[in-house]
Amino acid sequence: MNFIESPYGKLHYSIDGEGTETFLILHGFGQSSVDMKAFSLLRKPQQRFIFLNNFYHGKSRWFDSQKPLSKTIWKAFINKLQEKESFQKFHLIGYSMGGKFALLTFELLDRQVQSLTLLAPDGIKTGLWYSISSYPGSFHGFFKGVVFRPQLFFGLMNGLNSAGLLESSIVKFVQTQMETRSQRAHVYFTWKVFGGIHLHLGKIIRQARSSQIPVNLFLGEFDKMVTHENLNRFSSKIPQIREIILPVGHGQLIEKTVDYLEKEFA
Repeated sequence: MNFIESPYGKLHYSIDGEGTETFLILHGFGQSSVDMKAFSLLRKPQQRFIFLNNFYHGKSRWFDSQKPLSKTIWKAFINKLQEKESFQKFHLIGYSMGGKFALLTFELLDRQVQSLTLLAPDGIKTGLWYSISSYPGSFHGFFKGVVFRPQLFFGLMNGLNSAGLLESSIVKFVQTQMETRSQRAHVYFTWKVFGGIHLHLGKIIRQARSSQIPVNLFLGEFDKMVTHENLNRFSSKIPQIREIILPVGHGQLIEKTVDYLEKEFA
């Protein structure tokens, strides 16, 4: 198996292809690298796709939930991956939470990034109920309560939904991710470890404008959690960004993006 290990954890990844042009591909919350394997349909002979499993997902492990992930630690993991797999420059593809980590990697290693493909990326501006990996520390007691006493939480959500104050798609997303106690614990520990990671959006914008690398932004027309309106203040400041809105919701965006790119490159 392929792992990058450190005293903080071990990051699992898989590789498709043996080319010299490298793509790092990052999945969303509650997923694993398997959910991004559809992108293999786009790989050309000279390319190599590296599918990462983020911590608390797939076979990746974080050793101490009391020790939060930092930008310095994440950069060290990527640098170790570069050294182990013998590459310097690379492309980034990220969906949802993976989009946030793609942007984070660009923030930290912009001179080595050749392109950015973002699918409904988290970390810019998304709905309160969705940004699981971005909640502030004041939510510690709230999340702990949700893990051990979920009835009140779900009752509140259903009440807001019935009153028309909360989108049904968001209710469904949260219920799917937090149905069992183990799932709720997964959300809680992911929040504890990832919660301190905040993107420096101004820096990312400046870097993208300076480097002029291709930036593709895919959004779902019916996505209520990551919308054009929420991301427009960010995306409008990057002249070369290409925004593609596909007729799907949040959960169908990976498949439809691959379909779109297959037709474009055919």
